[in-house]
Amino acid sequence: MEARRDGLVGVFQTIAGQHGEVASLIDRVKADPRKREALWPRIRVSLLAHEKAELKVVYPVLGRYSELDQHVTQHAQEAQQLEDVITRLDAMTLQGEDWMTLFESLAELVVSHANEEENEIFPASINAIGQDRAKDLDDKFKASFKDFKSAYEKVTH
Repeated sequence: MEARRDGLVGVFQTIAGQHGEVASLIDRVKADPRKREALWPRIRVSLLAHEKAELKVVYPVLGRYSELDQHVTQHAQEAQQLEDVITRLDAMTLQGEDWMTLFESLAELVVSHANEEENEIFPASINAIGQDRAKDLDDKFKASFKDFKSAYEKVTH
């Protein structure tokens, strides 16, 4: 992932770190499809919890700034698209070649989404809301992510 993590602070730095973690898991599945059964539940939970926490904590704050309206709207659409692909993957057999093809599409969506956030949305957001607000949102985002992650893990097990 060729995203820009330098210059990001607070919640945006945390989110960028999560992007890197999930991208690493995705790359492991792409490199060795036999790992999909072991790694898919982690990838799925991480992606869903991440997006839900962003939508609950971060994007409502960004939505208060007119200069970020386009980014907020676009993020909501991309988050829904990501969730739709995950739902489609969940309905498929993990061992199928069709699953791997759709997984690779998901991987492209994730990388594109992360690059856009880290290189466009987050720098614009820091300029709009300020570094102090970005730092204030960090703990709220982490707590929300943890709650969503726990909830999704219970459903997965």
